[in-house]
Amino acid sequence: MENRTKHLFLKPLCLGAGLCIAMGAQAQDDRPLIEPDVTPVPVTEALIDTENFEIGVFVGVLNIEDFESSLLYGGKLTYHFSESFFFEAGIGFAEGGETSFEKLAGNVEVLTDRERDYRYYNINLGYNVLPGEAFLTENYAFNTNFYLIAGAGATDFAGDTRFTLNVGAGYQVLLTDSVAVHIGLRQHYYRIDVLGAEKTSMNTEVSTGLSVFF
Repeated sequence: MENRTKHLFLKPLCLGAGLCIAMGAQAQDDRPLIEPDVTPVPVTEALIDTENFEIGVFVGVLNIEDFESSLLYGGKLTYHFSESFFFEAGIGFAEGGETSFEKLAGNVEVLTDRERDYRYYNINLGYNVLPGEAFLTENYAFNTNFYLIAGAGATDFAGDTRFTLNVGAGYQVLLTDSVAVHIGLRQHYYRIDVLGAEKTSMNTEVSTGLSVFF
């Protein structure tokens, strides 16, 4: 009788102990063989400042049709009224060179020195088409924007003020949260009749600049 009682108590205890051991072994098997030690690497990005105004200067080359290429310089003021759209007011200065006729004729001057002074001013609407990132290193990235721009204004050249349309594109790289560099390409269109019949003059501008948000 005593042996039977011991047997009845010992059997459940052995079964319980075996079940606990099996569950512990299964829990250990569920753990990964190799526990990865991964530390996230922060990426520092240059973001556009919270201010919406941007002021900048630029320098480049302006190909004045029939009057050679010239050094171009100027400034611009930009207002970003959304993440995609912005207004820009710009002014640029250059100087027209000699025409082919003047070079061949010798002492003949089509324009005076003062009339060769070239100045344009315009108001434009821009659209950020492809915002993205440019990685300098694996830990540092610059925010970038590829944008399209178009507008209207006036050009003072050859003794007259001419209504001018312009269209182009640009690439912006944000060096910090408030400083950016730009590379731009523009076409300026106006009517002119200095060398005979009136025609549309197409002047190509290639420039680079630096701007600050405030």
